Amino acid sequence: MNSEKELEKKKQQDLKRRFILFLVVILIACGVLLLRLVHLQITEGQQNLDNALNRIVTKGIMYAERGNIYDRNGVPITGSRMGYCIQYVNVNAPDSEKNAMFNRLARLLDKNGDVYKSTLSNIFNFNKFTFKIKRDGLLKVIGMSDADIQTLMEADEYDIFQYMREKTFNIDPLYTDQEAWRIMEYRYEMMIKPATVQTPLLIAEDVTKETMIELEERNAEFIGISTYPKPYREYYDAALVGHILGYMRNIGDNYPEWSEKYPELGYQINDMVGWDGIERSEEQALRGVNGITRKEVDTEGRLKALEIEVAAKPGQDIYLTIDLNLQRAAYDSLERNIQLIREKQHRKNQHDANAGAVIAMDVKNGEILAMVSYPTYDPAIFLEGDWEKINALNNDPNGSTWNRATLARYAPGSTYKPLIAIAGLETGTITPYTKLHCPSSMEIGGLMWRNPEGNQGYISLEKALATSSNMFFFQTGFNSGIDNIVKWAKNFGFGKPTGIEINESIGALASREFKLRELKEGWVPADTVNASIGQLYNSFTPLQLVNYVSTIGNGGLMYRPHLVLKRENASGETLITEIEYQETGAKKSTIEAVKKGMVAVTNSEDGTAVSAFRDFPFDVAGKTGTAETGHEKTESSNALFVCYAPADDPKIAVAVVVEKGVVGAWTAPIARDVLMTYFSNEEKKKAQ
Repeated sequence: MNSEKELEKKKQQDLKRRFILFLVVILIACGVLLLRLVHLQITEGQQNLDNALNRIVTKGIMYAERGNIYDRNGVPITGSRMGYCIQYVNVNAPDSEKNAMFNRLARLLDKNGDVYKSTLSNIFNFNKFTFKIKRDGLLKVIGMSDADIQTLMEADEYDIFQYMREKTFNIDPLYTDQEAWRIMEYRYEMMIKPATVQTPLLIAEDVTKETMIELEERNAEFIGISTYPKPYREYYDAALVGHILGYMRNIGDNYPEWSEKYPELGYQINDMVGWDGIERSEEQALRGVNGITRKEVDTEGRLKALEIEVAAKPGQDIYLTIDLNLQRAAYDSLERNIQLIREKQHRKNQHDANAGAVIAMDVKNGEILAMVSYPTYDPAIFLEGDWEKINALNNDPNGSTWNRATLARYAPGSTYKPLIAIAGLETGTITPYTKLHCPSSMEIGGLMWRNPEGNQGYISLEKALATSSNMFFFQTGFNSGIDNIVKWAKNFGFGKPTGIEINESIGALASREFKLRELKEGWVPADTVNASIGQLYNSFTPLQLVNYVSTIGNGGLMYRPHLVLKRENASGETLITEIEYQETGAKKSTIEAVKKGMVAVTNSEDGTAVSAFRDFPFDVAGKTGTAETGHEKTESSNALFVCYAPADDPKIAVAVVVEKGVVGAWTAPIARDVLMTYFSNEEKKKAQ
């Protein structure tokens, strides 16, 4: 009896185990089916739906509006206008279909006068079948094997064209050479740049509205092609501030830098970036953040859906410290006076003055009020993408794109003498009342030195600065010693960067270290004498000169020069540039003694710049400079002038350099024009 019960119990346990096993199998099967459904309906659901509906989905870039740039008074310098661009996403289609589509696109763009990007045309001239780069370079980038490269190195250029046509891009013989070339231009862009859903290929910029409409209407004929609105940079009278503003170019114009720098910052290879000036230094603030759009069309080209996946975020607006009115006055005066200097009669004038720079700076905070480099250029040329104009500009013998205000280095000549006076006063070599014997010639440091001012007898520092006495500063510099001169030169900003936002040169400071490093020679006493009048190895930028004279004017505080007044985002939040300065350590009595001499330059009867400021409404403190270049047999000397005003309560400092300007005093009228405009503007503001 018990055995029968035990047997029954065992059967029930077996049935239970089998049921549980069956249930587990059922659950696993259901789980697998559920996961498959999730994958099909959720993970790949949208793609499957698109396929089911015969839809083509592309993603495009919604370009952010680049921040505007204004002058200090809110006058626009740059802005944006809306246009249209054409993007391409590489679709899975035979070469024959792609080639036919690109042929249609080329015809459409030609019909409406639009142009498209063509890197290939920059390296191969189709009209003449000639190379614009080394042949082996071209052969490598068009996908040739090493064996083919060796074969074609000596081949006719047309044979290479045919190779590209037939083997690289598989273009049908039915197309004419002209049509094949246009197709090759598109296909080459696809070869060297991405054309994916994540990174569409930008193939045409700023196309007409007619092109955009026709592409949308005939979308079925242009599979992979999409049009998008895009803001385009505009410049307003930008030549006036070309060197400050800089310019923009496509990242693809400098592919190595793209691959090394820009991807990690979120850029695409088709993006435009600041290449120089404020456009470059403020790139991250100006650029904004691009958005993403999703576009669906059916196989007939009909738009089914267009949505914004990620909205674009505009860049910040930049307000410069520059006053455009003052900038224009400085430019006009520099241009006009260069012409006047060319026409003046002087035994040392070769009538060759042709370039220069002017900078005006607020002595109380380091704001650059005007910065002119002459000749100038229009940054809009780079936006247009006309390579003939760009190459002509880059090869301009006058160096139009070179910012002489921050990059050019000039011997300071006698504008360096106030610094020598500071070194002499601080070391006790002279006092404000010391009178030195300044004959027409004297032996110093083992050599005879001539005083161009003749026999001046015994003169004080004030007289020496007013008349720009070489002999006074020969002695003062020599007795102070080169090490002390270098110490105070550095304290006033020479031989090091100023810290301005755009590219600058640090110049060269005559010193033991410089001569040993550059010439592998030791310092000799005569070097100190020569350096004391701003010659020898001394060479500084106009920016360093205005910073130096501004520091004297405000009593010894060296402010960091800056061009950005403030940044403002789309929400109206404002970030004001922080004012930075360093103390030079010069005593008040030292600065006052030098100031007195600089006032004499423009006010005493024998002052070297008195004629330019004889009827000026208030006192100006200045210093002229004539710097020899070593080419005086065939070229005129450079001419310089630095100043600040008003002398008793300085507000603005100005530095002027005219290349081959002959005599420093001839540049003083330029500074006068800048000062007159500045103070006239100030009076108008007070009256408002």
